[in-house]
Amino acid sequence: MGSLSYDPRDPRVHADPYPGYEALREHDPVHFVPGARVWFLTRHSDCLAVLCDPRLSARHGQRLRRRDTALPTSMLNTDPPDHTRLRRAAAPAFRPRALREHGRWLVPLVGAWMGRVREAARAGREVDLAAEFARPLALRVVAGLLGLPEEDLPDFDGWAGAVAGNLDPFAAPAGGGEAAMAAMCDRFADHLFSRLTAPRPDAFTVLAGACSDGTLAPAEAMATAGLLVVGGVEPLGDMIVNAVAAMLADPGRWRDLAGSGAAPARTATEELLRIDPPIQFTARTATEDLVVGGRSIRRGDGVVPLLGAANRDPARFTRPGRLDLRRRVNPHLSFGAGPHACLGAPLVRMVGRLLVTAVRECTAEPRPGGGPAFHRPGTVPRGYASLPLRWS
Repeated sequence: MGSLSYDPRDPRVHADPYPGYEALREHDPVHFVPGARVWFLTRHSDCLAVLCDPRLSARHGQRLRRRDTALPTSMLNTDPPDHTRLRRAAAPAFRPRALREHGRWLVPLVGAWMGRVREAARAGREVDLAAEFARPLALRVVAGLLGLPEEDLPDFDGWAGAVAGNLDPFAAPAGGGEAAMAAMCDRFADHLFSRLTAPRPDAFTVLAGACSDGTLAPAEAMATAGLLVVGGVEPLGDMIVNAVAAMLADPGRWRDLAGSGAAPARTATEELLRIDPPIQFTARTATEDLVVGGRSIRRGDGVVPLLGAANRDPARFTRPGRLDLRRRVNPHLSFGAGPHACLGAPLVRMVGRLLVTAVRECTAEPRPGGGPAFHRPGTVPRGYASLPLRWS
């Protein structure tokens, strides 16, 4: 099977990785690249096993990162016990009680932005869903989670855009990215320590409490807040746009979402999360010899579960390439699995369900606009730089 290959840096792969995933899964589902000593996994069962196996290290998995700037120490690139401590410190910001508090501002926020879409539909105006709707909404969701005041939003917008590239393990350092992260963390420090005397229902208060009780060092709290920005703004915006693009590819699905007898919001949201996730892969390194999918993996080898491939494994999903908004059994891996499963998944799901519910109040159906739709360059997250829409 030497003719088969997978390179996440290839622009063609980034634009549409799914045909390549299918070929690998059929002919070489545990695919080895000898020069890099990296294994790529495309079966759901293998990806799930690796994500849950403590012998596969996320910290050492960062060795696969091919760029000069290292990520600050955070939940993303640590193993237990440090990972457990860092995750436990931030977890209260995403528990049910906190989500109920977030709902107080999320519901009107999503409603206001959907109102803008309805106004554009009534006016017959073309809208770039990525630039004019999804990313600005995602920016405000993360700002609300942190508890940033309105006057910080212009600066936060610039910082979030500059630091977003840190998630891409192959990207060249973006101009000003490190300076933006430093400036952002300076402002975050002001908010963090103000919460010690004036707590609020936001993530800064949670992190301030963890600093106060000694669970987190201040630098770790800043790194955690930075991770919420890097792993939140662009991926959340991409989740929204990728979902709409998937429905545009099959216009009949819009009626399943918004028509009479529409699919339940929770069911539809999970399927929209599955079909084209922004985070297509994650990296681990084997800390001892082991066997995955019948192949012998040596200590020190890199192992990359391809989450987008797992989400379309026909052994786990019926008609996996079809967007089925009524799919009831949906164990997708868009948020990963195991100890490193995305901590913010409950908030993303909440936003998704609010958007699905709000869409049902919009009677017009979106169509591709006159301008070109195209993806951003890079590998992580996978999303659109532009997706023009008009309405019927």
